[in-house]
Amino acid sequence: MTLFVTKRETPIGEVVARRSERGLVSMGFSDGKNDAAGEPVDPDPTVGDAIDRYFAGSAEALDGLAVDAPGTTLQQRIWRLLRSIPPGETRSYGELGAQVGTSGRVVGNAMAANPVCLALPCHRVIRSNGTWQGYAYGSHRKRWLLEHEAENKNAEWTG
Repeated sequence: MTLFVTKRETPIGEVVARRSERGLVSMGFSDGKNDAAGEPVDPDPTVGDAIDRYFAGSAEALDGLAVDAPGTTLQQRIWRLLRSIPPGETRSYGELGAQVGTSGRVVGNAMAANPVCLALPCHRVIRSNGTWQGYAYGSHRKRWLLEHEAENKNAEWTG
């Protein structure tokens, strides 16, 4: 399977995304660990354009991207639920667990295994008491993303 890479600089660090012919396989902040050197650059601008629009204020720009991330059946169910959380809003681990008939801890494990951040927005999941649970890319990014979405959730992309 050929994977194509897209890299974008954002206000909170470089995002690296890999896409197969069926959809996104991975997306995350590189933090200098994932330079994608030697990988073929994605000739399709769709993923890069969606990342640019998201960071420019279109909170729903990533919603339509196809995802082809590997995971268990339960992880896939939980990840699909993430896309139902509106930008700028949050849900608790327990709420999502109740929707799929499992515990908040299992939901937390699925969040930790999410290979496609932003498009599967695990940053929108918090503890039931409203505090932040860990975020693989740092709590500063989780806060920034939620604030960015809250500020822009009713704005429309005009670019």
